[in-house]
Order: sequence, then C-alpha cells, then structure tokens
Amino acid sequence: MLRSILKGLTLTESIVATAAYALVAALLMVDVIGREVFSSAVLGLQQIAVYGAIIAGFLGLTLATTDNSHLRPEFLDFLAGRHGHEVARVGDVLSAVFFFAGSYVAWTFVQTSMDSGDKAPVLYFALWPLQLIIPYAFGSAGVKHLIFAIRPDLKIYSDKPAG
Repeated sequence: MLRSILKGLTLTESIVATAAYALVAALLMVDVIGREVFSSAVLGLQQIAVYGAIIAGFLGLTLATTDNSHLRPEFLDFLAGRHGHEVARVGDVLSAVFFFAGSYVAWTFVQTSMDSGDKAPVLYFALWPLQLIIPYAFGSAGVKHLIFAIRPDLKIYSDKPAG
C-alpha cells in the first residue's frame, strides 16, 4: 500500500511539474515573440510564468525527496558505521517531522494571505490558491520521509558520486 501511495504521489507530482514547466516555456516564448516580432508584450505573461516556475520548483522538492537526491554532507557518514541503516531511518523520521512543521508554518502563511486578501501584482487575483503549493510540497515530502522510515526498502539509494 505504501508503495502505491508513493508511486501515485510521484506520478501526479511529475505530471503537474512537467505541465507547469511546459506552460512556463510556452508563455515565455509567446512573450518574446510578441515583443520581438510584433513589438507588443502581453500583459501578465511573465508574472504567470513566474508562478508556474514556483509551482514546478516546489514540486521539484517532493520529486527530489522521492529520488533521495537532495544534497547532503557526507563527511560524517563514517560515524554511523554498521548502524548506517538505523541512522538513515532516524534521519527520515526527523526529516518527516521537519517537513510537517514546515507544512504547518506554510499553512499559517497561506491563511494569513487568505485573511488579508493578498492579490497578485498586475493581475489582481487572490494569491492564496497558488500559495497552497507550499504547504502541499512540505507535507508531501514529510509523508515520503515517513514512508521511507517505515519501509526503507522503498527508498532509492545511489552509490554513484555526484557530478
């Protein structure tokens, strides 16, 4: 069951992140063509592209969590010794707690934005629906770390050095 939850989250997040980046690319191409060919920019395209990039970026956090590809220092790994797997599980639990706390803080940020009626500059739509990606991304990363703590066999390990 945990494997299917992980796969479902990853597939959905991958599709949305890809669509967001495709939208960003399309909007920026239309903007550049409009300015360079027709000498006329379309109001708001760059702002929408920025919001699309923010969504894709936050989903990148969750996708990096799935792939276990976050940057981390390795210079103290020798301290774990033969207890490396147990230390990794404790690390996943602590990471889950950190991400759930981040999700809570991000949710209070969204609530504040909702209550104050924050609007996007130039486009004047409510910002809070777009900001929901922040608590979602932290919550999803927390869920994934919790899954890895419960089922370490689902965590992807790579012995290849970075670079």
